Amino acid sequence: MVIEDRTGATEVKPITAEQIALGDEVEVAGQMTLVPQPQVQQGKVRRLWGGSMPLPLSITPDQAADGENELFLVQLVAELVDFAPAGLTGVRLSLRGGHQSFSAVLPDDSLDGELTTKSMQPGATLRLTGILVVNHGINSDHGDAFTLQLRTPEDIEIVEPPSWWTRAHQLLLAGIGIILILIGINGYHRIKHSRFRAVAEERANIARDIHDTLAQGYAGIALQLEAAQQMIGRDPGRAGELLDEALQLVRHSRDESHLSIYILRSLSRNDSLDALISHCIPRFRAASDAAIEQQVTGEPTALPYNLVNNLFRIAQQALANAVRHANARRIAVRVSYLEDGVLLEVEDDGKGFDLDTVLGPDKGHFGLTGMRERCAAINAKLELESTSSGTLIRVKVEV
Repeated sequence: MVIEDRTGATEVKPITAEQIALGDEVEVAGQMTLVPQPQVQQGKVRRLWGGSMPLPLSITPDQAADGENELFLVQLVAELVDFAPAGLTGVRLSLRGGHQSFSAVLPDDSLDGELTTKSMQPGATLRLTGILVVNHGINSDHGDAFTLQLRTPEDIEIVEPPSWWTRAHQLLLAGIGIILILIGINGYHRIKHSRFRAVAEERANIARDIHDTLAQGYAGIALQLEAAQQMIGRDPGRAGELLDEALQLVRHSRDESHLSIYILRSLSRNDSLDALISHCIPRFRAASDAAIEQQVTGEPTALPYNLVNNLFRIAQQALANAVRHANARRIAVRVSYLEDGVLLEVEDDGKGFDLDTVLGPDKGHFGLTGMRERCAAINAKLELESTSSGTLIRVKVEV
């Protein structure tokens, strides 16, 4: 039991006590001791009259630690660090305020669920009302500067719930931030690598295209010229034929170089396959009286450079054959964008040709051979149908 008046407060250990309540005016008789702290031993307590509960003294944790208000009913604000059972019954709250660490003890475990949920969380700011007991010894049980003896759970008031910015949350955010940074760095390197790979693939495709067309053409020219040089003294007629074949190879290589430049410039504008074909059709219309039409079905999709390049060259070669050799009056170019690929068809109503007797590269004709090679390069299926009433070239490739 603790009593106080205007001069101070002291603890009473009564032998007998009447039925009293908090705030009553009482008279105490007993033996007074001052060591280690003021205390009335063997006290007899007599109730004088009822009174109101005195207002607590509002102080700071630092003021509480200096001992001037010991055993007074005080009220202070502090941050909850932790809470745990205290002995067989009761609850001990570990708190921090100002420069002090201290405890608050409830005499029983009567904390209700709502209070435990809302306030008994580390980081919560509490307003506590209780009897101040200063720890005078340098070695206290918990290393606290003082202890507040609470009476009921009503002596605990929530001032502010726990801040979300706890150390654990800060570490969690830091970890998430590091993960996001690593993901960003990895994504940046992936994008950079994909761009580099795209450039490298395009360069490889261009190099392969040059090797398959111009380089082989020049090699054929060199062979024809070397053979003509050897034959010019012995067989001028044969040497002339070799020179004619070399001249055809030169023209073919020139056409291939012009076509390569045209495709590269067109692809730099991200033109689709049907757009590239529509660009070259006027050139063939100007060189022929045939009516050339283009039909596009399906939704145009972006295709790899190598695929567009080879399909466009096949279409260009098919148009050239129809204009130069078939004497066609109508030529139709059909591009169909399918769910699983692309279908290219070039059909004319010309005189057709015999697939078994058509001239090949040994005679300076590279059209059909080039188509087959380009289809093989892109894993496409080539179909040729030719009769006296026309020719149909069909190429299908899956993507």
